[in-house]
Amino acid sequence: MLERHAFAPVPAFDPPATPQTVAGDMLDVESAPMDPAESGDDRETSASTAHDPQPGAAEIAAPRLRGGRTVPGAAPSPSAAAVVSVFGAAGVRYATDLATTFTRAFPQAASADAAWEAAPFGGAGTADVTLVIDADGHLVSSAVSGAPSAALRQGIARTLALLAPRTFTAREAMTRIRVTARVARDDVHDGLHGDVFALSGGSFSGDLGTAFFALPPASGPGRRVDVQLRLLR
Repeated sequence: MLERHAFAPVPAFDPPATPQTVAGDMLDVESAPMDPAESGDDRETSASTAHDPQPGAAEIAAPRLRGGRTVPGAAPSPSAAAVVSVFGAAGVRYATDLATTFTRAFPQAASADAAWEAAPFGGAGTADVTLVIDADGHLVSSAVSGAPSAALRQGIARTLALLAPRTFTAREAMTRIRVTARVARDDVHDGLHGDVFALSGGSFSGDLGTAFFALPPASGPGRRVDVQLRLLR
């Protein structure tokens, strides 16, 4: 059964962009001086020989990529085969990976919900979140199924509100993420969490992501909420 809920929008989430820089070095090579005694005919023969490809060179030459495409006639290389197709706002500045952004946004959005302060220790349920983006990278629909706790369901809804105005890339139009949460007693008092509010930036690698947030003690002990996110095929 799919359920949809509407929540008041929260401030826009803007994860820091990670610029990628490609750099290279240019090497200038001077040509060797020509022997004055060399005749004109010899120079023509030498030049012809220097530019004449060796037998079998086409078969052993390393393939090159131009604009993300393999040069015609070149054999495919491991690097070319490893290129992953991207759907959505590919090449658009500030566009981010959907699964990674969801992971990073969840602790920021969910930690603002007072429901976690009363959530019992232990498992907080599991939810399957289905996200659909269009060809421009906009989030056009979402659905939540499974058996999440009330706190987890509300945390997901708040996260979706943060993602609404952004543009994304993904492996394909539909992305399905299984979100599992757990609440634990937090008695750590190291100045980073437990006695004060703490928030993780979240991480996502391959098909698995993790994030957490810690709430300071109020009428009871501090609480730490850990979340695991897994891409579903």
